[in-house]
Amino acid sequence: MKRVLIMSSLFFSSFAVMAQEKEAPAPATIREGAHKFSLQWIGWGEQFGSAQIKKLNDSTYSVKGEQRSEDKEDFVSIDGNLVMITPRRLRFEGTILTKVKHNNNNEVCNKTGTYTFFASGVRKYWRLQEMDNCDKGNAVDYVDIFF
Repeated sequence: MKRVLIMSSLFFSSFAVMAQEKEAPAPATIREGAHKFSLQWIGWGEQFGSAQIKKLNDSTYSVKGEQRSEDKEDFVSIDGNLVMITPRRLRFEGTILTKVKHNNNNEVCNKTGTYTFFASGVRKYWRLQEMDNCDKGNAVDYVDIFF
């Protein structure tokens, strides 16, 4: 019986270590300054936007930024505060606006309130978890703030 307990303890300990290795480390604090900022409809790579982050106190940061398409018609903007719950989970309080020609009848989608950004797995960015666009569930927005 003792041997079974030791073996199962080793198995579960190994499993826990493997699970931890699958997550990329997140910073213990949010770096102040410019961060890449994006909405997938507008693009990644050369088309990243920028969000300025400034520390207000131990766990609260202001964030303000935007990303625009080449023709300047599509955009995402963010303005508010981030509160670090854990290095991988942030609470956002403020406004996120998105406008993309082929979503929501080309109208601005306004998300004002409290939302969550989370960095899952090995991602090196926090993604807005409330992804539904104002287009009545017909579109999903991936709003990302990079470490």
